[in-house]
Amino acid sequence: MSREQRFFATIGLLRRNQVLTQMLDEAAAEYLGINPTDGRALDVIDQHGRITAGELARELRLSTGAVTTLVDRLERAGFAHRVRDEDDRRRVLIEVTPIVGELSQEIYGSPEEAFSGFAKAFNDQEFEVLHRFQQLSQTWLEERLARVEQLSADKRGEGGESR
Repeated sequence: MSREQRFFATIGLLRRNQVLTQMLDEAAAEYLGINPTDGRALDVIDQHGRITAGELARELRLSTGAVTTLVDRLERAGFAHRVRDEDDRRRVLIEVTPIVGELSQEIYGSPEEAFSGFAKAFNDQEFEVLHRFQQLSQTWLEERLARVEQLSADKRGEGGESR
């Protein structure tokens, strides 16, 4: 297989993995009794540890009003709660509750299980390549997302010329 063929075969695998990831996340959200956007929000909150509503809104590309409603739903479900920032008592942070970690392990498995499975398949140099590939992929995806958001704004006439 040529270098170009291997590249496009890898892109094909990534695309399939993205579909499977989305399907898994949707199935997990359904299992938890929440919608996929709320599931994505839980993931973002968990990645940050604690996050403000404004930061969560930016991450999810939602309005602050929509995030307030979303966090209310997550609180009612017992998956998140609001806490006062210890450094700035005026600021409110959102964090996941301990049940989220337990349910995450039930659904996705533990980080140790994932590591032990992959650790056997790759040496340190290969892990470094995978890490670098993921960093480049993330940058590419962020750039494409910004591009599509700008195209959408342009199409609506918000960011310049309409087509």
